[in-house]
Amino acid sequence: MASPWGRGPSSWIWFAIFAAGLTAMVAWLAAERGGLPDDPAGGSRIVSGVVLAAMIAAGLVHGRRIGFKGALGAGFAWIAIGAALVLGYSYRFEFQGVWQRLAGEIVPDSTMPAGPRAFAVRRAADGHFYIRAEVNGTPMRFLVDTGASTTVLGPKDAARAGFDPARLSFTQRFRTANGIVRGAPIIIARMTLGPVQFRDVRASVNAVALSSPLLGISTLKLFKSWKVENDRLTLTY
Repeated sequence: MASPWGRGPSSWIWFAIFAAGLTAMVAWLAAERGGLPDDPAGGSRIVSGVVLAAMIAAGLVHGRRIGFKGALGAGFAWIAIGAALVLGYSYRFEFQGVWQRLAGEIVPDSTMPAGPRAFAVRRAADGHFYIRAEVNGTPMRFLVDTGASTTVLGPKDAARAGFDPARLSFTQRFRTANGIVRGAPIIIARMTLGPVQFRDVRASVNAVALSSPLLGISTLKLFKSWKVENDRLTLTY
C-alpha cells in the first residue's frame, strides 16, 4: 500500500501543508463557535468534515503523482487516519480519564478519578500521602496530615501565595513533636484540590520553615467524605 503522503521530499511538503490547513480550519471553526462542542456528535462532525476535506485534497495531489492504484491505496490510508481522529475525538474524555488514572499510579501525588464525584491519590514510598494543589493559583505539594487540626503553610509557601509573613499576627500555639510552635491564622481565597475548588479556606502560617505544607483536618472536612483503603486516599466531594 502506498504511503498516504507519497514519496520524496516534496510529498512531505504537501503533507505539512495539509496538516497546517487542517489545524487552521479546526481553529477557525472553534473560534466561530466559541470553542469546540462538548458533545461527541457535534465535535465528530467538525473533525470528520475537516479530515474529509484533507483527504480529497490529498487524493487530487496523489492521483497525479502515483497513479490510480497508488491513489486508491493512499485513499484507504487517509480514511483509516480520519476514522482514528474522529474516534479519538469522540472518546477524548474517556481517554483523559485513563491517562489521569495512569498518571496517578506512576506519580503518587497526582490525582486520579475514583468515581462520579471522587478522586484519589496513592501512598508514596515514604508511607505518606501527598497531593498537588493550588493556593490562590500557586501550585503546591501538600503532605496530608490527619494529625494536624488545620492546614498549615510555611513562611516561604505563604509568601508565594500572596501572604506577607512579616504582617501576620502569630497568635496561635500548636503542640508538635518538636515542641510548641506559633502560627498565624489566614484565609485562603481559592484552594484547588484535584477537580474541586474551595473558597475562603481557613488555614495557618507556621512561624518556622516546613519541609512541606500540611493538609490538615480543617480542609479534609470540606469534603463529603474521605477514606484510606488499599494504599489509596479517596476524597468524595
